[in-house]
Amino acid sequence: TFSDNYCNNSGTTVIFINGIFTSQDSAKADKNLLEDNFRKIAKRNDIIFNNGYNPSHLSGFGDIFKVITQAYMGGSVDYDLTTILNQVHSELSTQKVLLVGHSQGTFYTNATYDYLIGHGVPKESISVYNIATPADRVAGNGNWLTCSSDKLINNVVRELTGLGLAKRPLSANIDI
Repeated sequence: TFSDNYCNNSGTTVIFINGIFTSQDSAKADKNLLEDNFRKIAKRNDIIFNNGYNPSHLSGFGDIFKVITQAYMGGSVDYDLTTILNQVHSELSTQKVLLVGHSQGTFYTNATYDYLIGHGVPKESISVYNIATPADRVAGNGNWLTCSSDKLINNVVRELTGLGLAKRPLSANIDI
């Protein structure tokens, strides 16, 4: 279980969870870009950045099916979430955690938050920030950024919503 007996009382860990069609190298590069930009802007080196890698399946076709399922039902405990939780557990050394999800990864940040809160982690210890989210919520009343010109969200997810096949994703809140 996730227990504060194993974690340092000070410090924060950011866990980045990638979207579909992302190789492990690309996910690491995205995490590194997030970390580099954070360090430049915040001028802090006391935050730990880790990947909660969300692998592609069946050359991406499994990912498409999974996203449609998640858009309809939300995130839940499944093989990928269990893998992410196991990876995160072995790398987590702080009690404060920021879950950052991109695209499909936002379903996993929401499900990770729900899982951890449901297993005794205090709500005050975890925050969620989602980017380009097809989800209808951000767990823990977290924040999100979705661009009004995001083609995947606008052309695919919103079409599924119109057909009654998915929950309505959060509205766009940034123009780039």
